[in-house]
Amino acid sequence: MVRVTRPPNPSYTNAQVAGFYFRPCRDQDDDVILEYFRCRCGTVRKQTSRNGYSNLMQHVLREHLDYEVVMLEATAAQTGSILNFIRHSSENLFGWMVWIVQCNLPLSFCESRDARRFSNLEPISEERLRAGMDGVVMAVERSIKSELPASFGIMLDGWTHASEHYVAVFACYEINGSLKTPLLSMALLLNEVNDDVSAESHLDFLATMLPRDFGAQL
Repeated sequence: MVRVTRPPNPSYTNAQVAGFYFRPCRDQDDDVILEYFRCRCGTVRKQTSRNGYSNLMQHVLREHLDYEVVMLEATAAQTGSILNFIRHSSENLFGWMVWIVQCNLPLSFCESRDARRFSNLEPISEERLRAGMDGVVMAVERSIKSELPASFGIMLDGWTHASEHYVAVFACYEINGSLKTPLLSMALLLNEVNDDVSAESHLDFLATMLPRDFGAQL
């Protein structure tokens, strides 16, 4: 009796492999060219919807024999784990957020025709970008809230630009002997006609922001 070892199940589906290696081709007006896809290596392949991912997978299996290793390494670099595969839509959104935040660009930049034309990122709307950033803010707030000790210091940094006054609020505390100063808030202090930059206005701002966002009291 001969024992036959069954081959292991593939780590990724054809849809995930195709999504990792291929992007839709676009013309000079930034319009998608139907049924044509460009691989990371530059090869263009035609793929009709009725054939699934067969033509794209043939190219990957022939030209990118180490595709599983490449995808696992990419996943580990981005998530710190090889167990989860990042959706392309999330990776694309992250790319737009990094570009716009680090270059101090307006959110509407993602809808610029030229930005879309000369970028490898897929187009998204300003509303989608804003929703993604709001989600990141809430996730960061939850992370800071879970780490904040019962007692911590507050450091303020205020500045005025034109007729608008801003205040940044930092928490100050130690974790295992290491100083932590996370940014809790950066917002306008003057929102109403009668608002001012007095100490009382700062206290009112803190009394509203701290319990609302971090469950902390003055």
